[in-house]
Amino acid sequence: MIRVKFYGIMKPYMPSVEEDGYWHLEKEGLTVGEILDETGASENEVAVTILVNRVRKDKSFVPQDGDILTVMPLVAGG
Repeated sequence: MIRVKFYGIMKPYMPSVEEDGYWHLEKEGLTVGEILDETGASENEVAVTILVNRVRKDKSFVPQDGDILTVMPLVAGG
């Protein structure tokens, strides 16, 4: 199982939320990009930062059982 959490404006794309605040993804072998495709978040044109176990990764990375995937929108200001 992979625990997934979206933050900020990405949060509405989480398909479900368990009591611990994470979406528990049972499928394994998917890339981060494929996981985002399943949620519809990849259609959103917001730039995001992807972390797996607190380490920055790209959309081609394949999370393993027990990993925590975090998706956060990039923030800009002036």
